[in-house]
Amino acid sequence: MSQQITKPKISLIGPYPPPYGGIAIHIKRLKEQLEERGYECIVYELGRHEPTERNVIRIKKVKRWLLRYFLFAKENVIHFHNPDWRMRVIMGKMGMWGKKTIISIHGESLNDSLKGGGWFRKQIIKFGLKHTSFVIAVNPKIEELALALGVKPECVKVIPSFIPPTIKKEEIAEIPQEVWRFIDNHSPIVSANAFKIAFYNNQDLYGIDMCINLCANLKQEYPKVGFVFCLPDIGDYEYFNKMKQRIKESGIEDNFFFQTKPCQFYPILMKSNVFVRPTNTDGYGVSIAEAIYFKVPSIASNVCRRPEGTILFKSRDINDFILKVKDVLDNYEEHKKRLESVILEDNAEKIIKIYQNLSN
Repeated sequence: MSQQITKPKISLIGPYPPPYGGIAIHIKRLKEQLEERGYECIVYELGRHEPTERNVIRIKKVKRWLLRYFLFAKENVIHFHNPDWRMRVIMGKMGMWGKKTIISIHGESLNDSLKGGGWFRKQIIKFGLKHTSFVIAVNPKIEELALALGVKPECVKVIPSFIPPTIKKEEIAEIPQEVWRFIDNHSPIVSANAFKIAFYNNQDLYGIDMCINLCANLKQEYPKVGFVFCLPDIGDYEYFNKMKQRIKESGIEDNFFFQTKPCQFYPILMKSNVFVRPTNTDGYGVSIAEAIYFKVPSIASNVCRRPEGTILFKSRDINDFILKVKDVLDNYEEHKKRLESVILEDNAEKIIKIYQNLSN
């Protein structure tokens, strides 16, 4: 008789919507996929918002909770998504004590934690990663760095963070009606998004400034162009107001719309003609994969490996950015047809296989 495989209990540690950032969306959809497959899953939410969903617990005093969790965690597999290097070290210690721990590394968090920390911090980070049961890197660059820090090749794998959304009427209904009115009254529709206003190397990380310049340029050829920028957590209000002033000065107040309500992005993507992601650093770009999943032509900066089907432009080069977007709009049907053959892999299935292998 074949041995029956027991499904492990899973814990996911990291942010959870709202707001709707890339990591939070990844955790939410991974939880949904696990529950659909009959797995017992609990999320420990390290963000600022009180969750309302079942089996999502907000952790207010993280350090005190971590000590208790270190000693008494009951889940079979612990999957950690937070970028804090100190907490990653604790996951390594838990792995050394026999817990099955996984660290997902999103974006530049690992590389950033090594900068300016000196020899001692590097050794601690190496210790944490080497004693973690498995490391998931969202791109090959992160995998190479993990290997250079001593992670065994069989204990690290590249798995992009995109998990396809399940289209839900209630999530579409959450989009404000003013967004739909804006989309109905404009054409073509270009969309972009950001978790919140942030800066990297003293530059606008998500390229809001570049999106405004793009919209102003497109208006010359497409007077009814509409640009929807989703920003569920504004963060830096001073910079936000500065960008609104730039929109006014550029004469595109009727063409550029900031969507600031915390809600899903995919309903807006489904109504978009083009998606853009002009980030100046990135790990992958879940929203790009989501756009391509809905067969929306996507233009993104060349700062990392992007999903198959992405059109790349030189990072922070506004002329190249405008050129690539205009080419898509001028040859739209050709670019749409090119996406028909692009099939994105089921990354949730890959992650769940790792859970099963570790627990068995």
